[in-house]
Formats: sequence, C-alpha cells, structure tokens
Amino acid sequence: MPLSIAVIGSGMAGLAAARILKDAGHQITLFEALKGRGMDSHSIDFEGGIIDSPLRVMNPKLWANTLSLATSLGIQMYPVRTFMSCTWLDDDIAADQRETWLTTARLPYLNLPVIKNWQGFQWKKVKQYTAPLAKGFVQYQAALNAFFKLPEAEQNSMSLAMFMNRYPIEPLFWHGTVMPVLYTICTCDAQAMSNWPAKPLLIFLQQLTKGEPLLRMHGGTPALVEKLIKDIEIISGAAVTKVFKQDDGKVLVENAAGYRAEYDRVIVATPTKNLDFLDHQQFAGDIQLVQGFKFAHGELVIHTDHACMPSDRKDWSVLSYHMDRQFNRQAFTAWLNGLEPTLVGKTDVFQTWNPTFPIDETKVISRVHLTRALVNDQTVALHRELDRRHLQSNRKVFFIGSWSCDGLPILESAVTSAMRVAEILGAHAKFKGMQPVVQVDPNLGYA
Repeated sequence: MPLSIAVIGSGMAGLAAARILKDAGHQITLFEALKGRGMDSHSIDFEGGIIDSPLRVMNPKLWANTLSLATSLGIQMYPVRTFMSCTWLDDDIAADQRETWLTTARLPYLNLPVIKNWQGFQWKKVKQYTAPLAKGFVQYQAALNAFFKLPEAEQNSMSLAMFMNRYPIEPLFWHGTVMPVLYTICTCDAQAMSNWPAKPLLIFLQQLTKGEPLLRMHGGTPALVEKLIKDIEIISGAAVTKVFKQDDGKVLVENAAGYRAEYDRVIVATPTKNLDFLDHQQFAGDIQLVQGFKFAHGELVIHTDHACMPSDRKDWSVLSYHMDRQFNRQAFTAWLNGLEPTLVGKTDVFQTWNPTFPIDETKVISRVHLTRALVNDQTVALHRELDRRHLQSNRKVFFIGSWSCDGLPILESAVTSAMRVAEILGAHAKFKGMQPVVQVDPNLGYA
C-alpha cells in the first residue's frame, strides 16, 4: 500500500531516499529550507563550465551504491587521473621558490605508480626522497598484509593511531603521501583522523592503490540532482518548523511559509544539529542519540590563484598538497580544469581546503563552509542503536545522512543510509549492483 512520506532535506541522503521511495510507488514530498536544492547548492557556472563544490570523483568499488544509483538514472561516467604533487610549505621561502619534492604518474601499460620528476634528482635527492619513499611503500604493504590477517574483532577495534603505533612506516611516505590522501577524502584534521577506525580507511587505501581510475559523472552534481528530483514534489525556500506525531498515527509537518500537511512517515535528512523542528518531548531520545555524532568544520575556497600550485607548471597535478616539514600543517588543492571537461581551455580554477597560505582575495570566486561527520568507536555504537530504533514496530520518523554509516566515503554513506531506511519501508533499491557506464572524454586527454 503506498505511503505518504515527507523527506526533510535535499542533500544526497534525502534525494536518494526520495528517489527510491518514489520509484517504489510511494507519494513523496521533499522539503528544503533553501530556495534551490541542497545537494548542488554550491555548484557554480564558471566561464560556461561546471564547478562542483565540493568536487566529486568516485572509486567504483568504494562508491558502489552511489554510482549504481546514478547509472540507473542514465548518467554516464568518465575516468579521471588524480595524480598528486607534494610541495614543502616553508614560511621563510617565497611561494614561487617552494620545493615540490614529489609528483606522481603511472606506467601506461603495467599501471604501476611511479615518481614522475625523478629525472631531475641528483644522488642527494635520491637519498633524501626516493629511498625513503620506496622503503615506506614496502613497509606499508607489509603492514596492510599483517593487519588483514588479524582476527576480525581485533581489526574492528583498532583505531588509525593504534595501527600507526603497531606498524611503524617511514614518515615521509606515510605522512607525506598516505595521510594527505586521507585528509582529502575525510576533510578533517590529524587528531580526528587518529581516532578513526583503521579498517575502513585501510580498505579505502587498498582500493585506491590498485590503480583503478576514479570516475566522474558527465554533467557533474547538477546532472545527478536533476535526475533524482524528476516528478517529485518539492517545497523549498522555507525551513520546516514542526514535526509532531498525532494521535491518529499521522505525522504533522509544518514549515515557515505556513505549509501544513500530514504524512504516514517522515524521513529526516538534515544536519544533526538542525533538529529544532522536532517536538522535543516526543523525540527527546532520538535527538539525544543523533546529536551524539560529531562533526568537523572547514572552509573550501574556490579561486584562480596559482599560489596553491607548484611554482613550475610541469609539476602541476590534479591534486596538489602543501605541507610543512614536520607534517603539522596540511593543505590540499584540486585543479578543476584537469578533471572537468567543460573547464578545459578555461581560466585555471582551483578548490583549496582549509588553506594554510594566503590566497589573493581578488581571485576568490566563493568560500563554502562544510561539515564532515567524524567516525570513532562511539559512532559505531550509535549507528547500531539508531538501526535498532528504526526497526521498531510502527516507527514513524527515521534519520539518514552521510553520518549514519561508517562515514567513508561521504556520498556513499548518505546513499547507503537512504537505501537502508527505504528497505525498512519495503522499498528495495533495484539499482543495487548496476555497473557504471564509462565513456572516456577526449577533452581530458585520458586516452
């Protein structure tokens, strides 16, 4: 029997839930406080090209549900190369004189990772960089093998800090190349990363080091959102102000514009700190549980300032990392023109996360403040308790979001949590397991 369902929030989780439930025959109303859609609210048209904010590229195994959902909607993917460069962030050295100590590539046939700029190294450089990196890579592989031979309970209980203490790895390799990648994906600081469960991060790293190309959606996030919201009623531009369970079993939803309606079920897909609309007496336990999840905050700066890249253009890579020599400060930049075909040939444009060096304000296009769910041993227990509550008979209100799975990757957690609640409501995701349709875009020179 079709249900009337209100979905509050149009981020990835809310949109995925709305799409799955709509396709299963339910009546869906999507509420969004913004005038547009939450998922692509920060996307920008730049010189006729697309700037996704934040940039989204996905590994087909780690983002399996997200890519399957997009594929089911007819969106094609294209592969992108995410090579990296690493530059020392020395405060006493001018930006155009900083040393880029590593740039990477892959052998075209064997698909093995290689150092791209080794030709310029003298013996001193080989001893300083190449030898420690090679040693670290061997130690890293040995550590992964040892970790995955441990009993599953021991794997699940080990934090990243515990892993690092148990398996020493050459600092230049671990802090100079591995941790920056994790910072890119998890967008949080070193302290938060150290408390993260090691297992999902190590699985993530294993997949990335296999060399499988990351995928990006043709048309970017706006194309996905357009497909997700097709034929779904959207009430936007006013925040929801009240969610109240009535005696007749219906759930009343009101918003700031005076809209008022009753629903069989409500799915809350807003940030966990924005729950003032829930009746505090009826939902006291749920509010306390969901607000137990912790978040990191940061700023994504979209700009055209070349200071975020290596001084020599031949060292430019899609991902550029700056770090001090003690690895206490990290900043990473994505060069969007190398990833988005509609930006090829346009002005160089970048996204820098939490910049640790000045960016010319005259070259800033926008600043976006983002939050990111953190994961630790406490959040695992919270996930289990939330799932237990969702399974209670006659449950009316559900909670989903990027925070509600293991948190890695963010979009995948959002989609997976939407799939889980939809399944509880009897709507199974028919797209699960669909393989992405990949089409090389010649504008990026991938082929």
